[in-house]
Amino acid sequence: MLIEILASVFPMAFTYPAWHFQRKLDPPLAGARMLLFRCGLVVSILCSVTVVCSWIEPFPLLADGAGGYSDIRESMLFMAALSTAALTIGLALFGRGAPRLLLVGSGFLLMVVAAGAVLSNGV
Repeated sequence: MLIEILASVFPMAFTYPAWHFQRKLDPPLAGARMLLFRCGLVVSILCSVTVVCSWIEPFPLLADGAGGYSDIRESMLFMAALSTAALTIGLALFGRGAPRLLLVGSGFLLMVVAAGAVLSNGV
């Protein structure tokens, strides 16, 4: 479990430098571009938290009314993780230079880790 959580947090090693280098860009990004890129940074952090939650399985199985059990909340968590990882990549494209590449790399790593969480839990 610890390895999975560390793998989920590893993409943040790319997100922080992306934020740091973006602040030092000269000339800085235009207003709307900067806002969208910073939204990508925030979405990256939210995605990492979502992926960590999907690894630790915070929700119990629920009776589905047909004599079985369902983990629909886990499935929704997985889909949220995958979609926010894709959104991170899309918003990273509003950056420039090294920050853009770092955030795109973080987004791809988040997609891989989120897909790994989905596959490991049998969803």
